[in-house]
Amino acid sequence: MTATCSVIAWLCLTAQLPNMGEPRPESTPPVPTAGRPGVIIVVGGVGGIDVAGIAARWALPRAGVPHEVQHFVWTHGVGSILRDLQDTRHLLHKAGELAGLVRRLKTEAPARPVYLLGKSGGAGLVLAAAEELPPATLDRIILLSAAVAPHYDLRPALRATRREIIAFYSPFDQLVLGWGTSQFGTIDRVYGPSAGLRGFVVPAGLSADDRLLYERLVQVPWHYSMILQGHPGTHAGTSMPAFLAKAVAPWLKP
Repeated sequence: MTATCSVIAWLCLTAQLPNMGEPRPESTPPVPTAGRPGVIIVVGGVGGIDVAGIAARWALPRAGVPHEVQHFVWTHGVGSILRDLQDTRHLLHKAGELAGLVRRLKTEAPARPVYLLGKSGGAGLVLAAAEELPPATLDRIILLSAAVAPHYDLRPALRATRREIIAFYSPFDQLVLGWGTSQFGTIDRVYGPSAGLRGFVVPAGLSADDRLLYERLVQVPWHYSMILQGHPGTHAGTSMPAFLAKAVAPWLKP
């Protein structure tokens, strides 16, 4: 396969669902609760074509999640898949912006929980942002089909998180997170299968303190029952509203 054909194939594989021209507001109004709701910040994948943000704003409130849902836009624009994937300086700059947003939210309301939800390449941005935050700043981190290396060091992000990092992965995500990231690299610039394909690898030789950190990594493999939630095991499945409502929403409730 020529380089041109490979790029075209990658574009086709990563184009999950069109947004059909729908408007993309930055956040949904919070659902009234007895206390002040938290904030869920959704970070989609490369290329500006991921529907995870739209789906989350629609599905999570309807699943009983009481928090405000914000969509953090970080890409170079619609269709800029390879540029988003390979521009590490831009990614880290946007991660700094996201970390700054979280710090402002916590300064305004220290008790207000903040969750980060990252899909595909957006999972790498979420992790990079968490690494800039003080310990126990975040409530939880949710990673969907993470396009980062399986050996990615999660310890800094775990320190920044009060509870767990939840990572959903699928061994059937071969085209994007197997072949795709082997050909074009992960968002952290490693060529090979991604953590979203078979899960994160816990490092060997950890100290006792670091082992305690990794005990807060919860890895959720794809299961055939997720087909009923619109997730057949492929890359787009973790952006489906029914999947977000059934599999992800429980991790985002108080």
